[in-house]
Amino acid sequence: MIFHLHNLYVDIGNTAVKWLFDGQYHSVLVADFSIDLLPKSSQAFVSCVTDRSLLDGFNDAIFVESQATFQSFVSAYEQSNKLGVDRFLAMIAAIDQLPNQNLLIIDAGSALTFDLVLASGEHEGGLIMPGLGKLRRSFAQFESCSKNLTLKSTANNTTDAWEFGTANMLMSVIKDQIEQHQTALGDLRVVLTGGDAKIVAYRLNHQVDIESYLVLDGLALYAQSLN
Repeated sequence: MIFHLHNLYVDIGNTAVKWLFDGQYHSVLVADFSIDLLPKSSQAFVSCVTDRSLLDGFNDAIFVESQATFQSFVSAYEQSNKLGVDRFLAMIAAIDQLPNQNLLIIDAGSALTFDLVLASGEHEGGLIMPGLGKLRRSFAQFESCSKNLTLKSTANNTTDAWEFGTANMLMSVIKDQIEQHQTALGDLRVVLTGGDAKIVAYRLNHQVDIESYLVLDGLALYAQSLN
């Protein structure tokens, strides 16, 4: 990917803030983020799915919104601006990096999202559900659970039973989505992004592409089109 070295690209998620500047990727938890961490730039482009006030005082930032079309991409949403901008940017980046292929883009972060894009660039739609962390913290007594994806069928204590159960639930959905679309389309490329991408990939018996900064790559790609 070619990007403008003097532009700053910022991805504000639910749990982390990531940015790209001068070809270098950076990431920090939202709780640890300060606007002073961001470098000075000629122009800033932002993807934000949460509180924009994190960038209060950061003048002239351009907050990107989802588009109905972009290059070969065509959104499945009737109201294209209702599609999460992170999903939009991840899809256009995946299409740019893996053109003319059927793609299943899985973002394993605070939320677990799936988006299917045909080789033509047509978005078929997707799914959204709680990510591993939110799933495990849905009951107060399990708020301190680990983020391990241990796939065991039984446990002999309540904490492990919850961890193994949620791990199996999450991975079953992911495997089912891959299998369904693989069966329907034949050729399918699976692209994983998000904070839990690597631990999910480790548990899959399927070749995947891990792109940890896919949203930022999409943001840089979209920004190029505005110049």
